[in-house]
Amino acid sequence: MANNNDIPDLIVFGKGRGDFKLPCGYVDAAGKVFNRVYLREMTGVEDDILDDDELNVSERMTKVISNCIEKLASGSTDGPSVIEDKAVITAAVSDNLKAGLPFSIPDRMACLLFLRRLSAGDIYKFDRKCPECGKISKGKEVDLSSLVVSYCKDPTKRKVKVKLPRSGKFAVLKVLSAAGERRISEMRPTMKDVKSAAILARLESLDERPLSGNDEVDMGVVKALPLADRRALIGTFNAMEGTIETEIEVKCASNACGTEFKFDLDLGQVFFSNPERETTSDDLVWM
Repeated sequence: MANNNDIPDLIVFGKGRGDFKLPCGYVDAAGKVFNRVYLREMTGVEDDILDDDELNVSERMTKVISNCIEKLASGSTDGPSVIEDKAVITAAVSDNLKAGLPFSIPDRMACLLFLRRLSAGDIYKFDRKCPECGKISKGKEVDLSSLVVSYCKDPTKRKVKVKLPRSGKFAVLKVLSAAGERRISEMRPTMKDVKSAAILARLESLDERPLSGNDEVDMGVVKALPLADRRALIGTFNAMEGTIETEIEVKCASNACGTEFKFDLDLGQVFFSNPERETTSDDLVWM
């Protein structure tokens, strides 16, 4: 990341501006890949967007990310290498392009991670309840700069055909973008259905036949797949899209327990609302 800091109190307020590589990126109509994103930190405008209940979560994320992107850049030397047109950037983020390929969901999640680092620093503090003894481990922290981002092999290709190891069926998967994210939101999956919903949103055809388009029917098809096939599908779309390693390891604070457990870091609204520490009455300067 470039060291382009332009605000005072760097340690307190984050890093101001920075550029990062996206897992996939935007691909224009000519096939040129723009996978370098230049972001500025969030302000009160974006903070208010996060609390706007008139927008669904996907729309909030689209607005925040689009607002904070200053430009996209390509490492290629043929043709324009920088995009600063806000209309193009917003269309790429929101999956509303007339031509070209949009941001993938990992691109959107990566932008949220980068924005959190720019806006509030690299250290994220959290409390977590032990699933074994119930004791809450307080004041845990993770360095967000240590989270590993992986990249798709070819951002210009967004579909993969794979033979499933258990059933022997062929599946065609597509890279998930904001339109698929909205579809998952509309399905309103419970936590027990979240993996099936993630597969369904990416699954275009199975055994050479397109899905029915009926979410209830198609969800049943996905749930009926053998475990080995489901794991193969998840592994395939992770390799297609690139990933962000958000699994955090925690050790229970109780010496009598000492259980080690893991949880996935939420890169959504809660991620941004977490303060470094709560303000207390002792911090106030009374007048």
